[in-house]
Amino acid sequence: MSKTFIEPATDHVIIAEMPDETIIDGITLPDNVKQQEMNPGLVVFVGPQVSEYTKPEDIVLFGPYAGKHIIVNGQQFRLLKEGQIEAYLRKTQ
Repeated sequence: MSKTFIEPATDHVIIAEMPDETIIDGITLPDNVKQQEMNPGLVVFVGPQVSEYTKPEDIVLFGPYAGKHIIVNGQQFRLLKEGQIEAYLRKTQ
């Protein structure tokens, strides 16, 4: 049985959300506080019109309400327009 994969169109990117738990001094913050924060994610696929600046395996930050949730082969992803990416986490060389 073949597996299905998804390829984003135009300037969209597929992001695998990274787990993040907001804990301050051992106290887990409630969901309404977490919703105001940026979410980290790993770029998995990019559409054909995405700039060369955004590449697969980039770690990015995006808002809590950006894009749409999608599920492919039982795994949840986020589909965003490239412009919804707020920041890139880059390593220094």
